Amino acid sequence: MAKKQTENRIKSEDFNLVKKPCITEKASSLAEKNFYTFEVAKNANKIEIKDFIEKKYNVNVVLVRIINVPKKPKRRGLIEGYKPGFKKALVRIKKGEQIDLTIK
Repeated sequence: MAKKQTENRIKSEDFNLVKKPCITEKASSLAEKNFYTFEVAKNANKIEIKDFIEKKYNVNVVLVRIINVPKKPKRRGLIEGYKPGFKKALVRIKKGEQIDLTIK
């Protein structure tokens, strides 16, 4: 039986896994060491993130680390609330490769 052609394609439900790249001063200094930071969905796991990054940016992912950033209490006068937490993924790619995350 022939192998399916859909292996390297990105599925529509995969676009909900990685929300956006985190572009901060610390993230840009980590990019020099082949680490890239992305904000991901709460239900995403390391394997799904690795597959998505490899397909979308055409790089070889070596390591994926996940960080759950907790919600932070915020207050403005008498009104109290929370800044929502999120899940962050640190992705290390193979040496010599890079991801272009510039804002266009």
